[in-house]
Amino acid sequence: MNLETQILDLMLRIRALETSDRLGAEVTAIGIVLALTELAEIRTEIREDLAALSDELAALRRHMNDHLAALRSEMLHRLGTLR
Repeated sequence: MNLETQILDLMLRIRALETSDRLGAEVTAIGIVLALTELAEIRTEIREDLAALSDELAALRRHMNDHLAALRSEMLHRLGTLR
């Protein structure tokens, strides 16, 4: 190979590497954006699930308080009849 051919070959290889680096950076940026989007969706789902769980717990507390009040009333009534 003569010197001119070697220089041309090196220039082509450098351009290919530069293009590859740019494409790699773009692919990485796209991957980061997709990961952040997925993370935001997961956070939204978790918030919704936690809100639903909070509602379920509030309903359970009300339900248990109703049962406790009924049991307490029944116990007091039985205690009153025993005296």
